[in-house]
Amino acid sequence: MTDDTIAIGRPTGGTFAFARGLLDFERYGLVYVWLLLILVFSLFVPSFFRLSTFQIILGSQATQIIVTLAVVVALLGGEFDLSVANVVAVAGTATVTLNTDFGWPIGITLVAVLAAAIAFGALNAFVSVAVGVPSIITTLGSGTLLMGLSTGWAGSAPRGGVDGGFVALASAPIFGLPLSIYTTFAIGIALYYVLEHTPLGRAFVFAGQNAEVARLAGIRVDRLRAASLVWSAVFSALAGILLVGITGASVPAVASGYLLPAFAGAFLGSTVIRPGRFNVPGVFVAIYFLVTGVTGLQLLGYTGWVNDVFYGASLVIAVLLTQIVARRRRNRALAGG
Repeated sequence: MTDDTIAIGRPTGGTFAFARGLLDFERYGLVYVWLLLILVFSLFVPSFFRLSTFQIILGSQATQIIVTLAVVVALLGGEFDLSVANVVAVAGTATVTLNTDFGWPIGITLVAVLAAAIAFGALNAFVSVAVGVPSIITTLGSGTLLMGLSTGWAGSAPRGGVDGGFVALASAPIFGLPLSIYTTFAIGIALYYVLEHTPLGRAFVFAGQNAEVARLAGIRVDRLRAASLVWSAVFSALAGILLVGITGASVPAVASGYLLPAFAGAFLGSTVIRPGRFNVPGVFVAIYFLVTGVTGLQLLGYTGWVNDVFYGASLVIAVLLTQIVARRRRNRALAGG
């Protein structure tokens, strides 16, 4: 019997390793719970297991995913950015106002909004990194200030009339899903590549995990901390722009609803794929897990309050699981040492 014959009929080591990887509940537990959630809702709500329902779930989270990525970028840099929802609202208001009231072409408008977001992020970075005010306080204050200035400038009422071509482009259907969600996936893939496969990205993650060790290794930690707040503002502004493209209007009051799901998605995402670390694939899994749960409960007849309860409970559980995973990893490291 040859070696080739022996190999036939039994999985190779690579196959075994792949199977063991999929059975790693610590890494993929949330994925399994998500699939179980889909099964349960499909059994109890016949209208849930339809193509139209899944298209709504998949296509409706473009803005929320980008806001969550903004939160994750800040958290990876060791910072808390509580201004993300306000930046979404103000970016949307500025996009509509500059394009309609001032007559700016949509291209110039978008560049101006993103440039303003960079300036806002730089201000947060200066106060937090250079001055030393904790970012959670800085961004809470600056976000509130920004929202107040925006309300004084353009009011708080919904505003429409933005360039129709921009709206048509953002909502253009491709295989049953709007172009906006493909844009979101492209942004997520690009961010994943930078964080996981470039020296700068790995240094960024390392500096956020252990700033003192990173400094000793020669990494400019303060510069990376500042960059995390700038990029958080840019991602938030992108989310606001995309929201205008999807809805055709700016609705400042709606933007505040993105903050809690963003932090819930960020922390819940840190319990999957790369447990104990904020990561981009985990964000996508977490956000779609959350919206699946909310959609299913709404189809069961629970509306209004269910969003806050589900997202709030998910955030608390996610933080607890994050702490448990981190403790287990520390214990393993100590045991191995």
